[in-house]
Amino acid sequence: MFILKIILAIMLVLLILLFILLFILFFCKTAIYILRDDKQNTKVYLKIFFVRIKLYPIGKTKRKTYKSDKSEKQQSKPSEQENEDNDDFSSKYMDLILNIIYDLKERLYIDKLYLNIIFASDDAAKTGIMLGTAFSICGMITPILRKSFHLKKQSIILDADFNANKTKFMIDFIGHTRIIKILLIAFKYRKQLFKIYNKT
Repeated sequence: MFILKIILAIMLVLLILLFILLFILFFCKTAIYILRDDKQNTKVYLKIFFVRIKLYPIGKTKRKTYKSDKSEKQQSKPSEQENEDNDDFSSKYMDLILNIIYDLKERLYIDKLYLNIIFASDDAAKTGIMLGTAFSICGMITPILRKSFHLKKQSIILDADFNANKTKFMIDFIGHTRIIKILLIAFKYRKQLFKIYNKT
């Protein structure tokens, strides 16, 4: 009889814990913080109740690159390859953002969205094309954001720097949704997110 009571007590505790877990997953609103400053330092946080969880960076060290004393021709080749990789990465990054926005339609409340992108490349014509394309994409995304989400504060600034060779962007984003939605999105795009984590 005593053993039976212990088993019932353990089962009761497990049921309570399961109920709490399900309540947190399906009903608890979780805040999302994304901040990238002018020094290109990115921070991502989740806030559940009064607990703030740091998602990025998590003890990650940046790889150091050393300049060689070789000729300018040899130095120019890796820089061009790097710019191509950055352009390809930017297009994939934008595609991922659009997919996530679509999946979070009517499920995400955006409290603040401040975005500032300064386009740059090794070619002035390419920079102009990038800026024009960004204006077109912004013109398509902005109505979607206003229609599909509860958007409170918004500021999107697009510009070009013809004297630089690398695109920079700053973002200050605060939104909230249910944590189960975040977990489902993270699982669905786990491969792309892991690639972005390794490249940034």
